[in-house]
Amino acid sequence: MDAKLAASAVATVAQIAFAMLIFAWSLPRRSHFWARLVGLIATGVALTLVGVAVAGATGISTTVGPARVLAEFVLFSMVLVLAVPVLLVLFDTSVWVALFFATAGYTLQNLASGAEGLLVFTLGERTIPLELAETAAVTCIVYLLGYLAFALPVRRHGLADVEDHAMLVVVAAVLLVVIAFDLVNKSLPALGASTGDVVLLRVIHGISCVFMLTVEFELLYTRSLRTNVAAMERARADDAKGLEASRSNVQAINVRMHDIRHQLRDLEALDFVGADALDDLERQLSVYDAAVKTGNVALDTVLTEKGLICEREGIALGCVADGDALSFMAPADIYSLFGDAVDNAIEAVEKLNDPDKRVIDLTVRDTGGMVSAHVENYFRGDVRLANGLPLAQTRQDARGFGARHMRAVVERYGGSITTSTEGDLFRLDVIVPLPAKGVARR
Repeated sequence: MDAKLAASAVATVAQIAFAMLIFAWSLPRRSHFWARLVGLIATGVALTLVGVAVAGATGISTTVGPARVLAEFVLFSMVLVLAVPVLLVLFDTSVWVALFFATAGYTLQNLASGAEGLLVFTLGERTIPLELAETAAVTCIVYLLGYLAFALPVRRHGLADVEDHAMLVVVAAVLLVVIAFDLVNKSLPALGASTGDVVLLRVIHGISCVFMLTVEFELLYTRSLRTNVAAMERARADDAKGLEASRSNVQAINVRMHDIRHQLRDLEALDFVGADALDDLERQLSVYDAAVKTGNVALDTVLTEKGLICEREGIALGCVADGDALSFMAPADIYSLFGDAVDNAIEAVEKLNDPDKRVIDLTVRDTGGMVSAHVENYFRGDVRLANGLPLAQTRQDARGFGARHMRAVVERYGGSITTSTEGDLFRLDVIVPLPAKGVARR
């Protein structure tokens, strides 16, 4: 067995595996991940050495021309295909996501390999230590740039769970454009191609790799955007239904409280129950008297609904709100935005034992052409964030993007939403510009 060829083959497979892991590392791992990884590494090295031995025995490794290009194309295509089950063994994900990261990693490795090959071709032969150092340096630089440009945005924006069957087209393009083109380029010097042609084709190959990565990730972003838009529309429809249901519940509670108060007055007139007992009973019933009046029906509904929850949990919900200032917003958006905001506060406050800190303050006011909303509450421990906003556990479990939904609602009206902490005090602030006069309100 040719030791140099074996070392080169193992190094190439290791580069491909590392490039794929750069993209797939953020995926949820399966149990015994490290044991699986070590086992796969050992298997990969063994299979690579077997392949090198077969190539040496058949003479393919020493031939030049189409036969070798075809053999290497089949070999590297098999590596790409086998990378998918390898990723599935390591990570808890779908076939399509594994296929996405396999092709992305393979393309990145090919880009690094092509850049290193171009450097070798233009600088000529060097000593083995210098060649290894250059290979390591080029690979690290290309991988770092690939991580910053492509892998990091996937981690940051949580796009890794997006699936698209169009990945089959990407796989075909990687096989033809990336792998086949690269193998042809590597065989050109031995076939007598001119230096200018080789350099030009290697540059084109590098550009093709960057283009393929860009297309692949644009496909991912587009699919993610469509998924988010559809989810937001479903959420908005759910909020509209939730608002109507809550409004009906509040009205039913008010009607029922009105009837009960009439019955209490009848009991009081009969002197059947003591006045003190009746007063105490009326005070307890007043908790369920939905009397929040801000000037906006949607805001009244959500605050009444959350107020009942707070009362049940022993939380004081204070509210100073000019509901009329929100009249330009769609009722479902008001219900969604303030429902999420108060849910976040309730989730944080209900963990506190100090009754003086089981308090939520909410203000809404018109501040000269802008509507500002402020929610303030105490918290304990760490605030779980998603894109700079806290997650409400109940909403997150139900729809998975409560924080993003809040931001989307505010930005729909050209506003902004920010959070801050000071000690054990958490603040959420929303600022939305009032529409100009004459602009239709939603």
